[in-house]
Amino acid sequence: MQSLKLSEIVINWYKKNLRILPWRPKNFDQKIDPYIVFLSEFMLQQTTVKTVVPYFINFLKKYPTIEILAKAKLDDVLAIWSGLGYYRRANNLYKSSKIITNELNGVIPNSYEDLIKLPGIGDYTAAAICAIAFDKKVVVIDGNIERVVSRLFGLDLRGNDLKKKVREILFLNIPGEENSLFTQGLMDIGATICKPKIINCERCPLSENCRVAFKNSAINYPLKIIKEKKIKRTGKFYCLINSKKEILFIRNINLGLFENMHVLPSDGWLKDNHNLDFNIFSIKERFDCGVIKHSFTHFDLDSKVILLKLDDNQIKLKNNCIFIKPENLDMFSIPTLYHKIVKLVLKNI
Repeated sequence: MQSLKLSEIVINWYKKNLRILPWRPKNFDQKIDPYIVFLSEFMLQQTTVKTVVPYFINFLKKYPTIEILAKAKLDDVLAIWSGLGYYRRANNLYKSSKIITNELNGVIPNSYEDLIKLPGIGDYTAAAICAIAFDKKVVVIDGNIERVVSRLFGLDLRGNDLKKKVREILFLNIPGEENSLFTQGLMDIGATICKPKIINCERCPLSENCRVAFKNSAINYPLKIIKEKKIKRTGKFYCLINSKKEILFIRNINLGLFENMHVLPSDGWLKDNHNLDFNIFSIKERFDCGVIKHSFTHFDLDSKVILLKLDDNQIKLKNNCIFIKPENLDMFSIPTLYHKIVKLVLKNI
């Protein structure tokens, strides 16, 4: 494998063919800003590059440094993140920015051991930041890299066995310098040439040494893991509206899904339901608006949506409740699911 000079081939290819992305320097002589890599890696967790790009650009404009992010209000951070999903990432990014600013003098750690101690940073993210931002000799394995290496070596493995073998191979091929370029080069080959269902071996710099190049069997790599079928959950969402057509939202103080975000009252679908004591309101009218469908990572949700029109004279709000005009939803930290629900409700008003 050393005769292949894997790193040299990949780095040379990458310097000529890299994808232009807003978190990458415009030229190879430009110094990498660790904060930009740090931010991009948080956003790229379980989210595609195409989806992340516009959110990254907007976020960086508002919070160009980690110190500015740390001084921001959490509600504002969650609001600009809204729509990107996996909101725990935003909470953890914010917590990490506080730690780095207040305890580490604003300096992002450059070691795997220190990075992984921060909220929201696991094995992959710590390794990616080390390699890309600081050019450390660490192995990085994402879906693209795993696919490229599994095809290059024809690895008849899956799951953890595959990841272990890929790690061993990459460890033997990490360059003494420019591991940042090597890592991103492998990612780009996987993202643009060696795709899951479309493979362009003619364009691939590794095809001469690839075990499955130009073979129909290439598409079968990496060997697939049989995924468990998603479970289905059901529940009810309640949309309480006053005479001004403002909608009642609750600030979710529970940990987990939608932490610190504004949500509608609901029951039946979460362990920690976003409950509300309806006895404190005088309800004038009730309408069934239909069913909303939404897909999460581990389950699919089918829930009824109920519209409740309130008597303004009987409204007594708790501290964690707020009425919001539909046109102002984007000003608050409201998950995509609830935007869909409000859209459905407005059709019934």
